[in-house]
Amino acid sequence: MAVFFSIMSEGVLCLFYGMIITAFIMATLYFILSSLSNGAVRSVAFFVTGPVLALLLVVNMTLLVGAITVKGETESMRLWLMQRLDGVHGIADIQCSQQVGDMLNEHFPLSGCFLNLFDMSGHRMEELPQVFYEVINDEMNKMIWSSSLWSLAFIVAAMLVALYFDKGENNPGKGKNKRQVKRVQTNSRRNFDDF
Repeated sequence: MAVFFSIMSEGVLCLFYGMIITAFIMATLYFILSSLSNGAVRSVAFFVTGPVLALLLVVNMTLLVGAITVKGETESMRLWLMQRLDGVHGIADIQCSQQVGDMLNEHFPLSGCFLNLFDMSGHRMEELPQVFYEVINDEMNKMIWSSSLWSLAFIVAAMLVALYFDKGENNPGKGKNKRQVKRVQTNSRRNFDDF
């Protein structure tokens, strides 16, 4: 039960920080888009892509914060495993390394949200703390890069969509074309009436 509450508290904390980062990004994007074009922030595309982007960013930023948190705990994990495996000798197999990983996830519950299967077979038991340290660091680095790149891709796509469907309020060329079309239509009517 303590593990559940620990996961919940750490998960809620990651979600909270993820929402703060997302709010900051969304405010920055709004400022950039409104400075580029007033029509972009008043278009239907902006009101559709905005909430979708916010939701995707909250998920990615929560994962990012969680991965950074787990990465910050890897040294503590290594030291904890060194104490647990002190005096244990032999070669680790799949079952043994999975048991060590499960013990690690019980003590550091947030890591269990990212890593569940462990195969450190072939390593000596006294090497496992360092092996776990390196593997968890590598996996968290991949998660951090993945979340960052996906978030960047979502941001770029949302900005392009918002700018593409710009209402054109800051684009005088569009209004000018409308006036020219009206003038041509009125001139053609006058000429027709003259006959």
